[in-house]
Amino acid sequence: MSMLYQVLEPLPDAVGALGRARELLGEFAEWADEPYSPEIGPVVTVEQFHYARRYFGEAVFACRDGRRFPPERLVEFRSVIDRTGGLRGGDDYGVEVELRPEFAELWPLVEKWELELNLPGWSVPPFRVRPDDESCTEAELDLMVEAVGPLGFDVAWDGALRGLPSSKLCGVQLCLNSVWDVQCTEPAPGTHAVYLSIGTRNRDVAEEWLSRTGLSLGPALVGW
Repeated sequence: MSMLYQVLEPLPDAVGALGRARELLGEFAEWADEPYSPEIGPVVTVEQFHYARRYFGEAVFACRDGRRFPPERLVEFRSVIDRTGGLRGGDDYGVEVELRPEFAELWPLVEKWELELNLPGWSVPPFRVRPDDESCTEAELDLMVEAVGPLGFDVAWDGALRGLPSSKLCGVQLCLNSVWDVQCTEPAPGTHAVYLSIGTRNRDVAEEWLSRTGLSLGPALVGW
């Protein structure tokens, strides 16, 4: 698996963070694919919930870290959701719902049980990625980032970084309102981050290459 290194710079807003990610590609990438796998992250605050309802109609309540619901809590939680009229199905790992304004009243319960409202379900533009295609164009990415508001969002660019012998799993990762943690993002409302991914076959030269970038970088993180 790859290793990711955070570029330690202040990134006060989403558009600025996107611009910095593109600057890194321009400075260090010999080539890069279109933005890959744009994804809205879990909703963890009431503000994010109200904002998400502008663009998303469905979601899944799930425990963090992919854990099963405790059986006794699952029965109670499903009954609470059912009273809102938004229950649409689910299993021991998630409760499928139609997003309804009444869910905002559940937030103390959501925090107590460490639940995440995972998105997307069905969505409206600009967050609807083309069917059967995990990539998007740079123009489509611009629209998503302009609309992301307080929502978590991440996207990657695969590419070859100049001076590294292998391009496998190299590139740049952008995380908005989120940070990288063990092969995935975790919510961090108000925090934006950009990472360099050095791939899976460059570890013998990684330290020297990273020092030549002249960037202030965070510690190695397990990446893609």
